[in-house]
Amino acid sequence: MEGFLFFWIAWSGWIISTFILDKQNKYRLKIAATLLIVIILSDIHISIVSFHISLAAIFLLVVGYLYFIKKTFWFLLYTTIRIITITLAGASFLLMALYDPVWVIFDLAWLQSILFTILALVLFKKYEERIFSTIIGLIQADIIYSYLLKPFDIQYPIGSFAYFDGIALTCLFITTWYGLEHLQAIFQKNTQLEREKPL
Repeated sequence: MEGFLFFWIAWSGWIISTFILDKQNKYRLKIAATLLIVIILSDIHISIVSFHISLAAIFLLVVGYLYFIKKTFWFLLYTTIRIITITLAGASFLLMALYDPVWVIFDLAWLQSILFTILALVLFKKYEERIFSTIIGLIQADIIYSYLLKPFDIQYPIGSFAYFDGIALTCLFITTWYGLEHLQAIFQKNTQLEREKPL
């Protein structure tokens, strides 16, 4: 069922950020509000120059762009190149799945998530950059894919539930990896403290 993974992950994230995260966490309300808005807007599509696009996709693009807006010029330039890499890879992935579906032996959302989680981990170091850049890149890839299908009279909605399944899974994998990195850092710190204890 298209959208099941997206709703399951989004609602789980909202519940965790609303009821489980420390109330002193400065990101708690931002995460909860963003997830709730995305859930509400996910089923609303509008037409822009004959393209059907989800309001949730537009909202996520705006949020992603706003995250980077205060960065330095050179950082933005470098980040733009990396996001374009994700965008082109995402569009190529969708085109290959369309023209040669035989090689897609697994569920498309899972395969996309694994590939783009790896790409995000290679291209970016910080958790927030990985999340926002990957979301921007994948939505831009969906826009390019829809544009390329237009000459063939194929109406492809930008930000469909099926595509959001892949984005949600990718964010879940990136978050899981971040959690493992955090646990490793805590373990290493505790190990170091144990070694430094006087005999």
